[in-house]
Amino acid sequence: MPLACGRSMRALRATCGRPVLAVAPSHERSGQSHAITIDRALTTTARVSGDFFGFAIDGTPVDCVKLAISRLCPTPPELVVSGINDGPNVGRSIFYSGTLGAAMEAAIAGLPALAASRARGADEVVDPAGARLNDPRFPAESRFADGAALTADLARKLLAATPRPGRVVSLNIPAGPARGWRPLRLARHALGGFVESYAPQATGDGRTQWVLDGAWSSSASSAAEADDAALLTAGHPVVTALRPEFNDDATLAALAPALGQGKVQ
Repeated sequence: MPLACGRSMRALRATCGRPVLAVAPSHERSGQSHAITIDRALTTTARVSGDFFGFAIDGTPVDCVKLAISRLCPTPPELVVSGINDGPNVGRSIFYSGTLGAAMEAAIAGLPALAASRARGADEVVDPAGARLNDPRFPAESRFADGAALTADLARKLLAATPRPGRVVSLNIPAGPARGWRPLRLARHALGGFVESYAPQATGDGRTQWVLDGAWSSSASSAAEADDAALLTAGHPVVTALRPEFNDDATLAALAPALGQGKVQ
């Protein structure tokens, strides 16, 4: 049974031919990274709409995965699918992303995970013929349809190939309908994407507030160095492979002599 934490549930069920349990935050929780709720109890609410059944949890994305795999799933999930996030998660954004945080939590628990995110700004995308895509005539309710289909197809392929436990496959989907996308690419994660800054904003009582702002950029300097952010910017669906591994063996080995340690354990 796959565990779905977001918009991909119906497409997953139709494509993978398996029962899918949907668990998601009860309201918007973007930018939560790997946060968990420790100051209160969590509440689950069953949601039923036609053939849809899932649980809404008044917590973070990571809360959803932790509670789902420990209490709500009748059997250990074959794959945890997080997303589709409304906004890209490439470059430095993965460190702030609740979508990636949920997928990483599954990996920490020894489960395979798939995180999916969709870029915004579809009204700026044009196809090779110059026709504008996803303009106001493109129904808002269909914005995630092609992305959900791609996510479900990737999940099906991962399940067929026996996904690696403790690993995260991250899919970033271009804005607009699939007819405007370029071919899917595999890439390494880098530190491109949004570069944040803070913009001052005056208040009525003479104080200054600071509003998080930013601009999109890519760290890649050439096509040969194309990373996740650069390829997504160019219109490619992008797949990266991640794991919750923070060790830096080279730096640890370099520290050993300075700290009087003969050997790194």
